Amino acid sequence: MKTISRILGGSLCICLCIATFSCVSSKKYNDLLQKQEDCATENRDLKIAKQDCDASLIELQSHNKRLEKDLDGTRTELDTLRRNYILMASDLAELQANYQQIDAEYKSSISGKDALAEQLSLKEAELAEKEKLLNSQSEKLAELQSILDKKDQQLNSLRDAVGKALLGFRDKGLSIQMKNGKVYVSMDEKLLFASGSWTVNPQGREAIYELGNVMAQNPDIHILVEGHTDNVPLRGKGDIKDNWDLSAKRATSIVRLLLENKNIEPSRVSACGRSEYAPLVDNETPENRAKNRRTEIILTPDLDELFQVISKE
Repeated sequence: MKTISRILGGSLCICLCIATFSCVSSKKYNDLLQKQEDCATENRDLKIAKQDCDASLIELQSHNKRLEKDLDGTRTELDTLRRNYILMASDLAELQANYQQIDAEYKSSISGKDALAEQLSLKEAELAEKEKLLNSQSEKLAELQSILDKKDQQLNSLRDAVGKALLGFRDKGLSIQMKNGKVYVSMDEKLLFASGSWTVNPQGREAIYELGNVMAQNPDIHILVEGHTDNVPLRGKGDIKDNWDLSAKRATSIVRLLLENKNIEPSRVSACGRSEYAPLVDNETPENRAKNRRTEIILTPDLDELFQVISKE
């Protein structure tokens, strides 16, 4: 635009010069005409240049509009990306919070599992110890049962042997029974003693000797002799003051007869007076009092083996 203004200004000056110097020489005139043509040519060139500039401007403006449109689209896309980023950031924060919660729960669960595993291990050890103890107890029980079975078999054999040895005295006031793991040989007073006496009569001595022979063949059987009376008070008679003395004397007399068999170890034998205080029946009738006046020989197997098993750890 400035170039065009200069061109127009130059043309105007030329016209003024022509008007002012109309009277100039031909040579100068021709020079002026030449300059005019040159200016016209330059003017045309400038117009063409201007047209080219205008076309370039239009093209640039169009390109600028496309760029502005692209920029608007880019801004819209950027806004969308920003919104998406905010949403994704929010989702990420939520996921992180969830992860932290899950991680805490997992660690707590692992800690709980460790505690449970430790408790389980302790319980397993306790169970193993109890199983070991149970096995030990089972073995001990089996051993005890074996010993008891052997003792029962021994007692049955002993009862049969005593019964066979004393068979001739069964109808003379003698009875044999097995109870509480022991063999009880009960002899009425009439089989052994006269009333108020502690001297064993011949028939009683025979029965005791037969019993002693069986006991000599069973060295692991303990022998307890118990003397029993009725509740009738015994009047003083020499060294015998009451039923306590009489029952103890009678038990001792039986023990002495048994020990005449040298195969019976004295440490196996005991004597005990029970007086009137362990009656079989009440003492209300003469028949009942006769039943209560008795001597009981209690045969017990050696239980040391049994006690040793029981006392084992």
